[in-house]
Amino acid sequence: MIDKRDVADDRPYEAPTALDRSGLISAIWRNRLLACAIFCVVVLLSFIATIVIPPRYLATGSVIVAEDDPATRTSDVYAQKQGDPADLESQIMIVRSSRLLKVAMSQPGAYEAVIEECRKAGDRCATLAADAPLLAEKVAQHYAVAAVGRSRVLSISYNSALPATAMTMANALVTAYLDDQRSSQSNSREVAAKWLWQEIANLDTEIRDQLAKIEEFRHQNGLVQGSTASISSEGLSSVSQQLAAAEQSKAQVQARLDAVRNTRNGRDGSTLALDNRTVADLRQQIATLGNQLAASNTVLGPRHPQRRMLEASMELLQKQLNAELDRISASAQKDYEAASNLVTALKDQTAKAKDNAANALTHEASIEGMVRDVEAKRQLYTQLYQRASELESERRSLNGGARLVSLAELPVMPYFPKKTPMLAAGIALGLFLAGAGAVLWDRLRPFLRPLYSRSAGGAPRPSAVSQEVLAAREAAAPDVEVTADPLRVIATLPVSGLADRPGESLLTMTWWSMLSGDFRQNSRQMAADLLEASQARPLLFLPVDSRSRLASFACLLAAQSLVKGGLSVLVVECAPASMEFMTAFDLPADHPTLGDVVAGKAEPAACVAATQTPGLDVVPGKQADLQLFARARRQALKGFLDWASGYDAVLLTGPALLDSQSYPALTMLAAQLQVRAVVCAEHEGEAASQLDAAAAVMAELGLIGLGAILLPASGQENISEDVPRRLHRRSA
Repeated sequence: MIDKRDVADDRPYEAPTALDRSGLISAIWRNRLLACAIFCVVVLLSFIATIVIPPRYLATGSVIVAEDDPATRTSDVYAQKQGDPADLESQIMIVRSSRLLKVAMSQPGAYEAVIEECRKAGDRCATLAADAPLLAEKVAQHYAVAAVGRSRVLSISYNSALPATAMTMANALVTAYLDDQRSSQSNSREVAAKWLWQEIANLDTEIRDQLAKIEEFRHQNGLVQGSTASISSEGLSSVSQQLAAAEQSKAQVQARLDAVRNTRNGRDGSTLALDNRTVADLRQQIATLGNQLAASNTVLGPRHPQRRMLEASMELLQKQLNAELDRISASAQKDYEAASNLVTALKDQTAKAKDNAANALTHEASIEGMVRDVEAKRQLYTQLYQRASELESERRSLNGGARLVSLAELPVMPYFPKKTPMLAAGIALGLFLAGAGAVLWDRLRPFLRPLYSRSAGGAPRPSAVSQEVLAAREAAAPDVEVTADPLRVIATLPVSGLADRPGESLLTMTWWSMLSGDFRQNSRQMAADLLEASQARPLLFLPVDSRSRLASFACLLAAQSLVKGGLSVLVVECAPASMEFMTAFDLPADHPTLGDVVAGKAEPAACVAATQTPGLDVVPGKQADLQLFARARRQALKGFLDWASGYDAVLLTGPALLDSQSYPALTMLAAQLQVRAVVCAEHEGEAASQLDAAAAVMAELGLIGLGAILLPASGQENISEDVPRRLHRRSA
């Protein structure tokens, strides 16, 4: 079916969406031979690649970063090993570092494996040392390190032409990475623990020295600790207690001395003197004698001897009492003096003890800062000792920030190339390139075709699609005997409902006709039959009379069908009765025509007009060119035909066959271009007689006739009013 881009250049038609055809699919179908060629070449190259490319083997080992370690779950190393998921990128950079690659090269068997691979490949690295930068760079190109999915597992791969080398090098880098992780973390903790132990030793020495200084200062200043307090404080308390007791004793002695004195002076109102037994006995005797004297006063006289004996005894007892009181008074005086001396001595001792206690407090305040410094260092000592013990425990239980998941094993199947994926990729790439190439060629061909020109040797530059057509043209016989045999009917197009209306252009007629599926199928079959019968020569569509538009209509139908089949087609209008192509494709009136090329006024490329349908170009004509063809030179027409050989098919519409004015032009076209003529006639009327007359005229003019095409007569059936209904039904 012809859509609005197939039949118009600058005059679009509002066709329903259901009637449009995909431009990509149609472009690929029009260039299907090119697409098939590209597809076959790509698939063949992929198949050859699977055989020719030397196999490569891939060995993969894997490690897991920051795995949970039960031995260090409660320590700081566990929190450190959890890490950030973004740290995987850092670990990948560490694995790919040149330092770690050199460590991997130093693993047992790694250098020998690389040298063996270089010797097999014939590279110059076979003579390099293990620490050469060039060798490390070459080895780094074969390594691949990546994270596996969203896990913390790193895969370390090595590809090589030798399976053993791939396994050895992959395991070498895995081992180097694990050893590096283990040693780096263990060394850091060992250094930290060593520094902590040194600090602990220094703190221990400082604490011991400061304690010795404190003890020496206490000894020098007598800051000896007693049972409850310092010795100075306890001495002050003891002397104070003794002084209080001595003062109390002195007071008691003073009271006794005063009582004795009062008793002696006869003012004894106290019983302190009676505490002495002697004084008490003497006082009792004196009281008894006093009673006797008082009783004798009434009986005896003053000079009575008995009375005088009693008086003498009284005096003697009184002397004894006084003597005893003197002795007691002297004893009390001595006790008082002793108590006074003791109080005085204790007061002196108390004053000294107070001075010592005050000095002790001052000295204690002086060493308080030293004691606090010692306590702070003891706490720091405890903390450092605990941290150093933890580091030692972690260092002994640490196995690195990564753990081995699996070592690389000896690969059995090659990693690249793999036949099935390679062929699948080749098929997919071939399909893509085939479609892209067909679409690209279909888009560029209308722009490149006007640029075709002669090469240096005068031969035209054909397109790649038209090689088979050119070969058929070269094989065709230049001279064919023309006979007046009756024309055979090549195709009979069914009644499509199209009426030859004067106001309609060829594009409108073509579009409405192609709405019928039967008409569309017959048009395609007609084009295929004409292309096969033409033997790769240009086709000339001739109307019976000058008023008929059937030749131009049939030429455009054939061109559209051939373009849909993937061919490039050039439609040339040779001296028509009316300028059908200029009107249909909305070309300017001064557009160059084939007559201008024949007259030498324009180049062939200048008269070609590209349409919106990729692969279809037209050359318009006008009736004034009829006289130019009669006087045309063979070289001019032959040059145009050579230039047009870049197209897969060249279709021409000529003047009326049964018009005597067009005979000279038709004779020149027959003689110079050796075209194959197709007569276009109507179904009804005098079709048979017209075809017989056309065959006779063609034989007389030297035209090679292929046959005739019968098209619907104008006004046969007018069902154009049903077209909108059919469009609506198809879109539904």
